[in-house]
Amino acid sequence: MVVLVGPVSPFRGGIADTNKSFVQTLVAQGEDVVVFSFSLLYPKALFPGKTQFSDSATKLDVTSYREINMLNPLTWWKTAKHIKKLQPSLVVFRYWTPWLALCYRTIASQLKCKKIAWVDNALPHERKLADTVLLGTFLEGIDEILCMSEKVSDALKEQTTKPIHTYFHPINIQLPEPIKKAEALVALGLEDTFEYILFFGLIRPYKGLDILIKSLPQLRKKRPRARFLIVGEPYEPLRKYRELASALKVDDMLLFHDRFVPINAVSMWFSACDWVIQPYVSATQSGITPMAIHFAKPTIVTNVGGLAESVNSKTAIVSKPNPTALSAAILDALENTESYRDEKAFAALKEQKSWHRFCKLFSNTFSNT
Repeated sequence: MVVLVGPVSPFRGGIADTNKSFVQTLVAQGEDVVVFSFSLLYPKALFPGKTQFSDSATKLDVTSYREINMLNPLTWWKTAKHIKKLQPSLVVFRYWTPWLALCYRTIASQLKCKKIAWVDNALPHERKLADTVLLGTFLEGIDEILCMSEKVSDALKEQTTKPIHTYFHPINIQLPEPIKKAEALVALGLEDTFEYILFFGLIRPYKGLDILIKSLPQLRKKRPRARFLIVGEPYEPLRKYRELASALKVDDMLLFHDRFVPINAVSMWFSACDWVIQPYVSATQSGITPMAIHFAKPTIVTNVGGLAESVNSKTAIVSKPNPTALSAAILDALENTESYRDEKAFAALKEQKSWHRFCKLFSNTFSNT
């Protein structure tokens, strides 16, 4: 039996979505899986978004328990006791924030089976002094580590000597199918006379929206019909971005949809665009790139973190994270869109980044536990 400790439905977002894909694929491959999720993950005062839960949450088709209250350590001990009764061969802790470190360490300390840390971010993008200490505390209680990019692997090697297995970020199996671009444009109320580039996902400082805006004055002279869809819930005030765009006289090039997009509505935005852009100034890996691959949309990414690991020259353009380089990359992209729509290249990437392949690697790595 494999136990996964981490959020699943009704929690929203990439971590919960990928956990669902992970456990469903393991079950389809014959594994017995149980999930331990949270009754309370973040108190409202610490959560930067509007809600932690999805309106369109679907039931998970595996046994799951919402037992862990991050503000009540007694539930941590209760969860550990519950896991011990199940006698799993392997427990996987999904780790992406130091907020989880003490809870996970407490649970892990009570377990005798093999314990795996599945680490999305070794350290947060916006770091605090205690983050490294908390990461180290967590890692002391586990046996091996799984991550999804070389960037994270390298950061972890500075913190521990425990075995690290580096895979890739898979494409979620819950994503809806693409629709015709014309249908998507009509559904979103967008004109069909523009070229659309999609910036998708939570809006946070490290994602480089300011760099993108600063690149636009150079771009509009040659591609005046370019429009940028800024789609996602802001975890910071949007005012500074709107003011920057206004000061640079490019505010008409930006179309904001400043709210979280549920997974069943993702297809409209990706189907409507010509390119997906990730102008990040720092990164580990990103769940947006696999989404672009699923919808067969070429991407413009910056050469930071593990972003370039997830693309190839037939499906993406890699840029330096500065306005001049990004403007040139966008211009190149829009002038050569057809050159980056290689169906075979996207099909190969979909196979390489499938959950089936990820879980086969996982089972092969830990089959002797």
